Amino acid sequence: MKISLIIGLLFAGHIAFAQEGEVMRGNRFYKEGNYDKAEESYKKALSKKDNLIARYNLGNTLYKKEVIEDAVKSFDEVIASTEDRELKTKALYNKGVLLHKNNQLADAIAAYKQALRLTPDDEEVRKNLQLALRQKKQQEPKEQEQKKEQKKQQQKQEPEKKKEEPKPQQPKPQKSKLTKKQAEQYLKALEQKEKELQEKVRKKTGVPNQPEKDW
Repeated sequence: MKISLIIGLLFAGHIAFAQEGEVMRGNRFYKEGNYDKAEESYKKALSKKDNLIARYNLGNTLYKKEVIEDAVKSFDEVIASTEDRELKTKALYNKGVLLHKNNQLADAIAAYKQALRLTPDDEEVRKNLQLALRQKKQQEPKEQEQKKEQKKQQQKQEPEKKKEEPKPQQPKPQKSKLTKKQAEQYLKALEQKEKELQEKVRKKTGVPNQPEKDW
């Protein structure tokens, strides 16, 4: 099924919008295929005052120049500004087609659905919506497979990172900060404990004390 795009310009007979000189000039350049000049003319018209015909036709011109993001923005401004059902449907449809061709299927589907709510009998909108829904359904298994593959790659990389991480350094034992006097007192206490221990052993075994000095 082929995607179709409404590229017809809006003229004086449409709704109640009056065309001005710059808009008419832009339409002429558009028909001639001179899209740079057409864009320039529509923008001049818009610089004077907001004109929905100029803004809509500017969107089509930008599409022809393959400036997709700006073209969508132009259609969005028409959609937000008009209460006219037909004009809004055309802008929504064109926006949907641009997004569809750019493979932004979720946004394209949303635009088609909005257009179809306004004109439920529009077969062109319905066909493009069905096509976008089918394409999105076909893409879902591929997207899921890609996510699984990305997850596997991340899991493979994680153990390697763990190996590369340096081990935390063990804290070095801190050196004693005892003063000389405290050290002497500590040694004396140890000697006293040793003497007391020897005294207890001597009493148990009956071994006499050794004299501290030789006479």
